[in-house]
Amino acid sequence: MVQLTIPEVLKKVMEENEGLLELHGELPPSITKEVVNHVKVSAENATKISANIIAYRERIRRILSKQKALRKYEQKYYIDPYNISAVDGTYRVISTTMYDIIFVGAVSYSFRDDGFRHDMYTIITPPSILSEKVARGLMVLMEFKLASEDIGNYDFIILDGSYIANLTNISELIAARKMHADDPIWESKDLLMILKRLSRRKIISKLLRNWQVVASPKKQTGKVLIRRYLSDINLDSTDAAMLSLVLEQREWVKISWVGSDFLLATKLYNTDITPIDADFIEDFFNTKGLDIIYFKPKEWTRSFKVEVPGRIDEDKAQMVLDLIYSQVNNPLIEELELQYLADLMCSQLTKIATLLFTSVKNAMQQKFAKKWINMLFTATRYRT
Repeated sequence: MVQLTIPEVLKKVMEENEGLLELHGELPPSITKEVVNHVKVSAENATKISANIIAYRERIRRILSKQKALRKYEQKYYIDPYNISAVDGTYRVISTTMYDIIFVGAVSYSFRDDGFRHDMYTIITPPSILSEKVARGLMVLMEFKLASEDIGNYDFIILDGSYIANLTNISELIAARKMHADDPIWESKDLLMILKRLSRRKIISKLLRNWQVVASPKKQTGKVLIRRYLSDINLDSTDAAMLSLVLEQREWVKISWVGSDFLLATKLYNTDITPIDADFIEDFFNTKGLDIIYFKPKEWTRSFKVEVPGRIDEDKAQMVLDLIYSQVNNPLIEELELQYLADLMCSQLTKIATLLFTSVKNAMQQKFAKKWINMLFTATRYRT
């Protein structure tokens, strides 16, 4: 059976659908062709990366084995699905001429009857270029808040995204408060009240002190393992993509990440919304850091990435692996099961908010339509 590469498949699709480009009347055919060509080039590059890893596959495996980084998984502990919760967040910014509507929501979901909890805010602020950044940072703080409240009630709590990326979003929010103190968004008393209230709680340090609050990012980036173990091999890839091709079923690797080792040392500006436990957070990431586990539980899955705060021993690593294995049930869902369900809940919150906000926006625009038309006429009358 002949296997086609991605570029060959694209070429075959285009040949079999001649005239397809002319069907998209919004753009000229030349621009549509340019977009398709860009996709083809990217597909060719992706194929080269994969081919390069496959060619080096056995060599990579020998290097990892020699370094004692490549390990075999055997199930040991039973993970009760009712003792796991997943936390996810969502946000939406709807901009208008007169104001920005920021909707931020977070949910905690488990299989228990009372396992669905949520927290939501709707804030109307003056129009601002900072709205997206503020919404993202607030969303992460709310996710962390819900997770911190679940500690003690569950054996494991699964956070969406990376600890590193999440902390970056919080850092950017604090930096925006420091660097753009005069931006109109800070005129919202509701926004500042929420941020100040969250900052006074030791939410983040509470999570970092608990190895059972793990982070499982869907979008996996980073080259820590490639730089540490495979520096002699020229791989233009991420750890996750490389290990998805290199690892066999039930194999895993664990690496340690410390911010100061990778010029990513954490520093939080001192503002009125800086977390009260900022000193602990900075010291933790710059000295202790995270343990990162890559695990390919089944033949048809990619390698999953889980970040665990601090350093964990073999027994704790075994429980984390058992957690991942127990949550991988469907080859069509490329994340842990509870994480996927929490994400579905968040998407429903966003849909409802978007429908409502869009209706309000349309009503306001209709109300002021005549006013805007008169203003436009006044502004342009001397130019016509």
